[in-house]
Amino acid sequence: MVLIGTWNPENLHRPGGPYGPPDRAAYEAKLDAIAAVVDRLGPDLLGVQEICDSGALADMVTRLGELLGSWQTALSSHPDSRGIRVSFLSRLPLTVAADTDDFPAPLRHVQEQDYGLAANRMGRGAPAA
Repeated sequence: MVLIGTWNPENLHRPGGPYGPPDRAAYEAKLDAIAAVVDRLGPDLLGVQEICDSGALADMVTRLGELLGSWQTALSSHPDSRGIRVSFLSRLPLTVAADTDDFPAPLRHVQEQDYGLAANRMGRGAPAA
C-alpha cells in the first residue's frame, strides 16, 4: 500500500523575506511542526503547496529525512506572482512526466477569472510525477 498525502505549510520561506517567519526560531518551530505532522501521517508521496524558495524546501526535506528517511523532490518551475510554487516529495522513485501551468484543453471552456475573462493558465504550475 502506498500512502499519499498533501500539506500546505503556508508560505514556506526562510526568515527575512516578506512572506516568511520573523526570525530563525519561528522558522525552526514551523519546520518542527510540519515534520511532526508528516511523521505521524507517514506518507510515501506528499504534495506540498506554497513553497516560496527552494532553500526552504531543502530545509523541510532535511527535517523530514531525520524522521522518515530520504526523500526525492519535484518542484514546479512555474511560480505564481509571489514566487510560490508547488512540489512533490516522495520516498519512492520519482519521475517528473510534465511541469506546466497550462490548463488541459477540455478545462479551458470552464475556466474564468473573477472579472469574466478566460483564464488560460493556472496561478501556479502543476508538476505531474
